[in-house]
Amino acid sequence: MHSGKLHIKVCGLAKLDELYRLEAMGVDFAGMIFYPKSPRCILPHQQAAHARSYQGSMQKVGVFVNASYDEILQAADAYGLQMIQLHGEESPAFCHELRKQGLKIIKVFPVSGEGFPDTRPYEASCDYFLFDTASQQKGGTGKRFDWQQLHAYQGSVPFFLSGGIGPEHAAEILSLNHPRLYAVDINSRFETAPGIKDFERIKQFICQLNTVSEV
Repeated sequence: MHSGKLHIKVCGLAKLDELYRLEAMGVDFAGMIFYPKSPRCILPHQQAAHARSYQGSMQKVGVFVNASYDEILQAADAYGLQMIQLHGEESPAFCHELRKQGLKIIKVFPVSGEGFPDTRPYEASCDYFLFDTASQQKGGTGKRFDWQQLHAYQGSVPFFLSGGIGPEHAAEILSLNHPRLYAVDINSRFETAPGIKDFERIKQFICQLNTVSEV
């Protein structure tokens, strides 16, 4: 059984005026995608005012794929981001430079059936890792990988689990019992359309996680 609080990240938000509603449900991280090829991309910056006006307890996470240093900093300023999630081939040095600006860094590692990724070069330059299903496309797949592969991860950096997580997976997630499992990242399985979140499904999932963890 997983020990301690398991945090929740809802990614791919398209309506940024719903941040307070997510916070009230117990969500810890709100993910906004800045990758133009994603159907959930929130560019251009017409919703920045909603994000900047939010002063609640959730952390605002900007998701980028091989964006430039300046592009990331501009978006962080416009939206009041506290965290940056990097889905591309960003180097440890790139992560370190962003971190020096006071931003927390989540580096994404794709997991395939060909062995677990080597995260060691990034240990000193990232606050969190995120493990997602490997795919040709960038920015998330909506599919699961074999979660038993997580036992190959022996690093010290806490991680987010992502990829095809649905409402039915609460008990299985909590049974993973990995000491570095910090948060669950949910997206497409909790939507009525790309970027339009199904709040009832999110609420039920959080309740299931809390109920199972108390058993």
